[in-house]
Amino acid sequence: MVTTDIGLLSIALPAIMTDLHADLALAGWIALIYALVTAALYLPCGRLSDMIGRARVYRIGFFLYAVTSLIAGFAQDGWQLILFRGLQAVGSALIMTNSFAMLTAIFPPEERGRAMGIAGGTVSALGYTLGPVIGGVLTYALGWRSNFYLTALLSFVGFAAAYCLLRDDAHGPSSATTNDSFDFVGTLSFGLGISALLLGLTVGQKAGWTTGMTLAELGVGLGSLIFFVWWQARSRFPLLDLRLFRIRAFTYGNIARLISFMAISLNNLIMPLFLQLAMGLDPLHAGLLVAPTSLGLALLAPLAGWLSEKVSVRVLTAAGLSVKAIACAFLSSLSLNASSFDLILRLGLLGVGLGIFQTPNNNSLMSSLPRERLSVGSSFLSVVRSLGHSSGAALATTIVSARLFALTGQGALHDLTGAAGMSGSPVLPAFMEGFRYAYVAAAVLCLLGAVVSALPNDAKPKRTAS
Repeated sequence: MVTTDIGLLSIALPAIMTDLHADLALAGWIALIYALVTAALYLPCGRLSDMIGRARVYRIGFFLYAVTSLIAGFAQDGWQLILFRGLQAVGSALIMTNSFAMLTAIFPPEERGRAMGIAGGTVSALGYTLGPVIGGVLTYALGWRSNFYLTALLSFVGFAAAYCLLRDDAHGPSSATTNDSFDFVGTLSFGLGISALLLGLTVGQKAGWTTGMTLAELGVGLGSLIFFVWWQARSRFPLLDLRLFRIRAFTYGNIARLISFMAISLNNLIMPLFLQLAMGLDPLHAGLLVAPTSLGLALLAPLAGWLSEKVSVRVLTAAGLSVKAIACAFLSSLSLNASSFDLILRLGLLGVGLGIFQTPNNNSLMSSLPRERLSVGSSFLSVVRSLGHSSGAALATTIVSARLFALTGQGALHDLTGAAGMSGSPVLPAFMEGFRYAYVAAAVLCLLGAVVSALPNDAKPKRTAS
């Protein structure tokens, strides 16, 4: 539901802008507010779940997502929709912080990999793939508001299923955590820090990295996060127990996870620009060509999950990132006359690498945690995903914009508009040079991640089921 909803909104955004008379900046906030709120609330929601019960918080998240989605469908202007989208994000954070935690608690090690492969790989990939398709059909036939009504319906179904199937006594907090105090200082400092940092990374891509606004946001973000770490080291009941990072499987796994999402985010930003602006393809054709990446994840995630129960996770994660490095190297050599078959092969290989890496990485991370920290550990995985997406997009924008500025004197990505049809324009060659450098950087990062994944971590699957 959550992954599908992202695609629903992205495809409906132009219609929303037209109907609500929203400008581009306001439309950007409709999408950005969701990312900021979820990132700020992942850790607090995870800690709350460990304290009062994962199934309980999970159900609350579904109910809140359902109600706010329904209300969002009645929004009368852009600012109302931003508000309701922010409230949706609260429900999303309550849901997403508990998914892997409950899978880890319910399934024993010999079944956990397959469960995570289905939930974290296949289902998510199908949601990302089908979201734009469903959103396009609904928006065309029934208008943009129908997307929110569908999300509300799915959410109420999810709430009913969670209410009937999940037992508080089986998946609730342990006796060691029920009397803990909630860390409000840590929550505020983390929320401010991560939101300011992500906002700075987003603004910097458009306004430039040396502007006062960008530097101020990045400074506030980094300063708040430094204070957060200092506070967590001294807090009796920390929001994020820093002792978790003494677990090498958890630390190494999250470094590799960050790198993996940086590479995927870089591809998600640059490849559509290459296909639609450089090659001149229409959005439908471009969308079909990038689908093999998600398809590779959907098909391989359950198999990789099963293998993670039989084979060393270090071997699988290192192999997955190595395949991604090879795919990025191949993508860096794409030319403007590349065939559709060539594009499908290279992007499909990227999906294969992602499919081999992601589920074993998730399984290793969650299996390394003590039961009473499953939700906060799961929420930290979501934080790393958000940071990876933002920093990967920032890296891509920085590299491409730098080459555009060096060769044309103009560094903004929107300057590419219409460049494909401009004979003799230096913009397209400059973009292609930045395109190649960006994928080479992604390949190097993936190789670094493969090395980190291969480091000894002494990880042993924990039987956390009740």
